[in-house]
Amino acid sequence: MFSNRCFCKISSSLTFKYTNTLPFLIMNKEEFLSYCKTQKYTEAELFKLVQAVDLAQESLLGKKRLTGEPFYEHNLRVAEILAENNSPIEIVLAGLLHRLPLSSNVIKDKFGAEVLALIQGIDEVREIKSKNTEAEVLRKVLLTTLKDVRVIFIVLANKLDNLKSIEALPKEQQNKISQEVLDVYAPLANRLGLEKIRMQLENLAFKNLNPRKYREIENFLKESSENREKNIVKIIDLIKRLTQNKITLVKIKGRPKHIYSIYKKMTQRGVPLHEQFDLYGIRILVPTEKDCYTLLGLLHEKFEPIPGRLKDYIASPKPNLYQSIHTVIKTADGKMIEVQIRTPEMDEFAEEGVAAHWKYKKLKSDESFEKRVSWLKRILEVQKKEGDKEFLESAKVDVFGDYIYCYTPKGMMKEMPVNSTLLDFAFAVHEQIGIHAIGGKINGKFVPLRTELINGAVVEIITNKNQRPHRSWLKIVKSPNSRQKIRKHLRDFEKLPDLRYTALKKSVSEEDGSLVSSVDYPTSICVLAKCCHALPGEDIIGIVTKRRVVSVHKIDCSAALKEEERWIKVKWKDTFNYKIRFAVRALERSGLLADLLHTVAQAGFEVKEAKAKLYGNGEMECFIAIIPRGLDHVKELVKRIMKLKGMKKIYFE
Repeated sequence: MFSNRCFCKISSSLTFKYTNTLPFLIMNKEEFLSYCKTQKYTEAELFKLVQAVDLAQESLLGKKRLTGEPFYEHNLRVAEILAENNSPIEIVLAGLLHRLPLSSNVIKDKFGAEVLALIQGIDEVREIKSKNTEAEVLRKVLLTTLKDVRVIFIVLANKLDNLKSIEALPKEQQNKISQEVLDVYAPLANRLGLEKIRMQLENLAFKNLNPRKYREIENFLKESSENREKNIVKIIDLIKRLTQNKITLVKIKGRPKHIYSIYKKMTQRGVPLHEQFDLYGIRILVPTEKDCYTLLGLLHEKFEPIPGRLKDYIASPKPNLYQSIHTVIKTADGKMIEVQIRTPEMDEFAEEGVAAHWKYKKLKSDESFEKRVSWLKRILEVQKKEGDKEFLESAKVDVFGDYIYCYTPKGMMKEMPVNSTLLDFAFAVHEQIGIHAIGGKINGKFVPLRTELINGAVVEIITNKNQRPHRSWLKIVKSPNSRQKIRKHLRDFEKLPDLRYTALKKSVSEEDGSLVSSVDYPTSICVLAKCCHALPGEDIIGIVTKRRVVSVHKIDCSAALKEEERWIKVKWKDTFNYKIRFAVRALERSGLLADLLHTVAQAGFEVKEAKAKLYGNGEMECFIAIIPRGLDHVKELVKRIMKLKGMKKIYFE
C-alpha cells in the first residue's frame, strides 16, 4: 500500500481516503473554492468556478475511473493543480470541464468559446493517442503545443494526477506510462518552464519505475535531513548577517530536494550519493536585478567561490527564458552550498513558466513568449521535409534530450544537445557557416570539426569558401537538425567535382584570454607584460621572448624602450573567442566586489567567474572573467570601473 509520501502535496485542503487497495486524494467543492480564493481569483471568476464545479458534479455523477474513485474528484484535482500554478481562469475551467458528456453548445453558452476550444484540444490529444503511430502522436502533441500551449498545460496536470493512482493499472501499463512521462511529458514541461510540475512528474514516474533506488535516495535524505537542515539554518543566518543594512532579502530558504535529479547525477555523472554537495541548496529572492549582482558580490567576498560553477542566466537567459544567478560557495567548515539568486518575478517565471507569462502578458512583449516555443517550429519543419523517422530522432534530441550552453565570440548563447560537436555548432550559428566550416577554436584552442563541445565554452568557427559538405559529416554531427542540412547540401553537390582546400594546421595554441595578436606572427601567444599592464586601446608593441612568446608592452614602457631593436608589430583584437580575465585593485571596503559585478552587468557582460582577496596595505584585489562582444565593449567597461570609489588599478591577464 502507498504511504502518504507517495503523493506530491498539492495543498493543505486535501485529505486522504483509503479503500482496500489505494488511497485517494479527496477534495470537495467547498475546499476547492476556498483554495481558489487564496489564489486571488476575482469574484466574477469564482462565480464561474462555482458554475463549473456544479456542472461537473452533475454531469459526472456515478462515473468512476479505473481506480474506483469518482471521475468528478479527478477533475477537481486537475483544476486545483492548475490553480496552484496561478493559471488564468479559462485554463482552470477547462480542467474542471474536460471529458464531460455535454454538447459543445452547452459549454460555449455557459463558459465561452475560449474554454470550449481548450477542451476540444484536450480531446484531440487523447483521441489521437489511441489510434496513431508514435511519430503521429508526438507530432500532434507538439502541434497542439504550438497552436495553443495552454492545452498541453492541462494535459500535464492530468498526467500528474493520473500518476498518483497509477497502481490500479497492470504493472506493464504502469511502466509504459511512467516511461512516457520521463521521455516526453516531463521534458516538455521543462521546455515550457514549468519547474514545479516537471519535478513532480519526474519523481512520481521514477518512483514507479525504480522503487528500490527511489527509497534509497529518499531514506538518505531523511537520515541526513536533521544535520542538513541545521547547516542550512546556520548558513541562512550567516547570509542574513552579511546582508544586514546592505541589501533587502525578500525571501531566503533552503531548496527542496529533487529525487530524480539526484538519481540522474548518480547515473549520468557518476557522482555517489554522499558526494553530491548541492544537496545543500539555498534560493534567495531580492527586489531588483541590481540586487542580484550586489548579493553575488557579497557572497563571493565572504565565502570561497568554486571555480567554474558561476552561471549568469540573467545576462544570458536559457531558451525557455529562465533567469537566475547560480553559484557554489564553500563555507569556513568546508560545506559546499549551491545558491540561486533571483528576483520574485524571475522566481515566478521559473516555477510557473507559461502560466506566469499570461499573468504578465500585459507587461511583457509576446515576442519573448514566442522564443519560449520557437524550438517547436524547427522540429515540425523536419517532419515535413524528412519524414517520420527523422522527425522522431529530431524530437528526441531537440525536445527531450539534455542540453549544454555554448557562446559565440560575441557572447551570444547557443543551446546545444549534449555530445554536440564543433560542426553542430557551426550549423547552429548559420547554415552557410556550417557548409563552409573547416575547423575552429574552443576557448581559444584550435580543434577539428569532430571535437565535442563542453558546457560554457566560447566557440569560434573557421570557414573556407571552397569547403563543401562531405558524407562523413553525417557521422560527426549529433543534432538531427545539422544532419538534415548536410543531406540537403549533399544532394545539391552530388554532380559537382571535389574541391580541395588547405587543411587547418594545429599550430601553437593561443593563451586563453589574450586581447592582443601579432601582425607578423599571427599564431603566436601574446601576453600582456606585468611591468606596465597595457589597457585596451593604448599604443602597444611586442617583444619576442626566448620562450617564443610575444610580450606586449605600452609603447612608452621603460622596460620595452631598452629593447627597441627587438620590437614587432602587435594589435588589439576586435573580437574574442574565449573568456577574458581581468583584475582590479582598490581600497579595501565592504561591497567592493558587489559594486564591480553590478558595473560589469550594467555594461552588458555575462560574468563567468568572480572572487576577491585581501592584497595588503588596506587594499583588495578582485578577479573577474567575462565574455566581451568586442574591443570597444572592453574599453567602455574599463572607463566605468575606474569611476568606482577607491579604485587604484585595473589590469588584464
